[in-house]
Amino acid sequence: MSVIDPVTLQLRWSRLVNIADQMAATLVKTAFSLVVRDNHDYACGLYDSHGRMLVQSNQCTPGQIGSTPTVVREMLAEYPPETLEPGDILIANDPWIGAGHAPDVFLAQPIFQGGKLVGFGCNCAHHIDFGGRLAAVDARDVYEEGLIIPVSKLYRAGKPNDELIRLIRRNVRENEKVVGDLRAQIASLHVAAEGVVEMLRQFGLDGLDDLTDAICDRSEAALRAAIAQLPDGEAEHSVRHEARGPDGENLMLRLKLKIAGDEAILDFTGTAGQIERPINAVLNITRAYVVFPFLAALTPQTPMNDGCFRPLSLDVPEGSVLNSTFPAAGMYRSLLSYYTVELVFGALAKIAPERVMAPSGTYPLWIEKFAGQFDGGESFVSHYNAQGGQGAFHDRDGNSAVVFPGNVANSSIELFEADTPLVVEKKRFRIDSGGPGRFRGGCGQETMIRSRADAPVTTALSGGRFDTGPLGLGGGRQGAKGEIRTADAAGAEREPFPRPTRTSITRGERAVLRQPGGGGFGDPFARDPAAVLADVRDGLVSVEGAARDYGVAIAPGPEVDQAATAALRAC
Repeated sequence: MSVIDPVTLQLRWSRLVNIADQMAATLVKTAFSLVVRDNHDYACGLYDSHGRMLVQSNQCTPGQIGSTPTVVREMLAEYPPETLEPGDILIANDPWIGAGHAPDVFLAQPIFQGGKLVGFGCNCAHHIDFGGRLAAVDARDVYEEGLIIPVSKLYRAGKPNDELIRLIRRNVRENEKVVGDLRAQIASLHVAAEGVVEMLRQFGLDGLDDLTDAICDRSEAALRAAIAQLPDGEAEHSVRHEARGPDGENLMLRLKLKIAGDEAILDFTGTAGQIERPINAVLNITRAYVVFPFLAALTPQTPMNDGCFRPLSLDVPEGSVLNSTFPAAGMYRSLLSYYTVELVFGALAKIAPERVMAPSGTYPLWIEKFAGQFDGGESFVSHYNAQGGQGAFHDRDGNSAVVFPGNVANSSIELFEADTPLVVEKKRFRIDSGGPGRFRGGCGQETMIRSRADAPVTTALSGGRFDTGPLGLGGGRQGAKGEIRTADAAGAEREPFPRPTRTSITRGERAVLRQPGGGGFGDPFARDPAAVLADVRDGLVSVEGAARDYGVAIAPGPEVDQAATAALRAC
């Protein structure tokens, strides 16, 4: 391996990131569906000839990009390098190869320079539909959840596999949008191939492998150095998920974390076994959401690539809800897999509490699906995405209404209303939903969606934290619980659903979503009264909540009543 000086390495590394960002821009600008074009539920990356990931685009979902290193290697196991030729495009959406559920479709294109395979472009997009039973929130196995495509050639030497494309068209509801998004992925890969070849020409390189060694070694070293700053030792953390197993008990997620020098060993022994509900996670997605919180907490400036996986060793029992086996259902695996982040943060909090945030109301993922017909007979399938509040940190408040750790965008109301016969008639922060603390948890949202269609609109309403809000850290208190209801045409709300459900709404009826707030951090009575006053003025905390939760009396104005506040805090 040749040695690359730091300046040259940075130039080449930055150029690769720029190409990955061009891939992402192409995907977004040519996509047909809101979920890709506006929610940004995708990932783009570049890989060397061995399938090792060099770079990702700056906008990516951690679950998808964290799964792609193994995706490309699985593709190469099925189609070895010597069987590939210019113009080939590989496709797969097998949950156990990819990111855990059928709508996440991976495409990869081998990149050739002068007849030599030098690397791959790979992307993943979440498709609005990929067959199966619509809104299968109660699916018992993967066969109910959609068409599964093993590693196959979507294009062979530049020619489309028409039989496979016809098969996809026949099995999905919105085939123009689905095939349109596949073509957007193909356009993104074309940009990747052109960009890499031009970069190699300009820098006088004959491949990417040496560059991969340099990039991945440096990222590995950065994460190892960050881990080495933690004290050696073990810490355990467990989470009781509100879903129940066959014994009627809440599912247990358990982690034992061991820090040994510059390595972290994570043992998930004791985690509940997979269940007949569509929330099971595959090993790929669990691994992705282990690497992500380590990078976010310890070395956030380190970009994701193959080297980031090396300092972490995972032992996840096969057949558990975090390493499910075929044919476990997993369409809604984000209702459970995101709690991996909470397990990691919970264990790290016992070692380095200043590095982590309190549990968040941003997971499980609240993603609502709507399908039906406009009054003119045209069909639609669309997603609505809005999330709760992030947990607080030891030195700052949690963010409100963000998609963490999924890193996608909240849905645009205007675009959602243009895509469906639905209207978002209310969307606002939930007052007093952020967990009280010296630093407050982020606030959740309240959304009310009304149908304007004569025909029933099928809805899959998913969310969580229905039983208990996200807990606080260091004396902080929990955030508000989540709640999903429907309401009649007069606005009268029905009883809340105890878990994600499939239902329907007709003209004038509403879906009502109330996302949880994040947990607080530190003693609420230690919060600066000026910060509480600002929250009251911003509509995030009520006057009553200020007195009850923070011991801060708010006088008309509003202003802080200093004497009354001192009396409240002395109690």
